[in-house]
Amino acid sequence: MANKEKTPVKVETKKHYVNPTETWWGKAVVWVIIFGMVGLIILTFILSIVLGNA
Repeated sequence: MANKEKTPVKVETKKHYVNPTETWWGKAVVWVIIFGMVGLIILTFILSIVLGNA
């Protein structure tokens, strides 16, 4: 009997973890968090000066 050629089996590799900073929505979330934290610090500083609590 002749040996039959085996057809290559497609192996699907699934990514179990994707770094959020590699996607556009992940980058947007990171920038919103950064700007939010910096904005709150600046806003708190300005309010403390204006209200005289500093």
